[in-house]
Amino acid sequence: MFDVEWEKLGTIHGGWYVPSQMNLSEDSIIYSGGVGEDISFDLLLSEKYKSNIILIDPTIRSKIHYNEIKNYYVQNLWNFSGDIQSDYFEKIYYLEPSLQKIKFLDVGLWHKKDVLKFYKQDNPAYASQSLIDNMFGKEYDSVPVNSIRNIMVENNHDKINLLKLDIEGAEIQVLNQMLDDEIYPRYLCVEFDLCLKNKDINNDTEKVIKRLIDNGYEILINDNLNITFDRVKNG
Repeated sequence: MFDVEWEKLGTIHGGWYVPSQMNLSEDSIIYSGGVGEDISFDLLLSEKYKSNIILIDPTIRSKIHYNEIKNYYVQNLWNFSGDIQSDYFEKIYYLEPSLQKIKFLDVGLWHKKDVLKFYKQDNPAYASQSLIDNMFGKEYDSVPVNSIRNIMVENNHDKINLLKLDIEGAEIQVLNQMLDDEIYPRYLCVEFDLCLKNKDINNDTEKVIKRLIDNGYEILINDNLNITFDRVKNG
């Protein structure tokens, strides 16, 4: 553990605990996997560091929300169609994010390029979906997916400074492939949903966390399996 000051950037349910001062700048690259209808964390990062951010989510509702956010900051009109967190407005209303440096990519994160089933939740009010069978319901959309490495190549990125993953169980495949490809973002913010939802019958979460630590990452904070890592010694 590092002796650092903390802040939570974002809403109660969509925010992350991170060091109050991170090694990020206007030249940094941030990949945010799984954004749903809450990009408060990303907007606050944009406000604070002016970094380049790619939002990665294949759901239609997520793309609609991204466009509604842009309309809000352009027209100052609070008009959202989704399941909006009660503390969303207070977290983002005053911000001046660098919208020109925020890009939306409507694919899912996986360990390779493919088209896969993206399972919906039984409650239609919830936007999150999963590439993992038995995480949610049986209804699904077919969506394009891709690996971090392929996305980096397509966007001419040779590094990632911060990677956030809230991808409903697919984090295990994505992180293992990232390490196989020797990609090491300085910061990781990962929600380990497979374990949180008691679907991790093979202890894959424990294994990938150990692998991250073996590759130079240290756990900064573990907020109910929402874990923030830093690779400071090698980053």
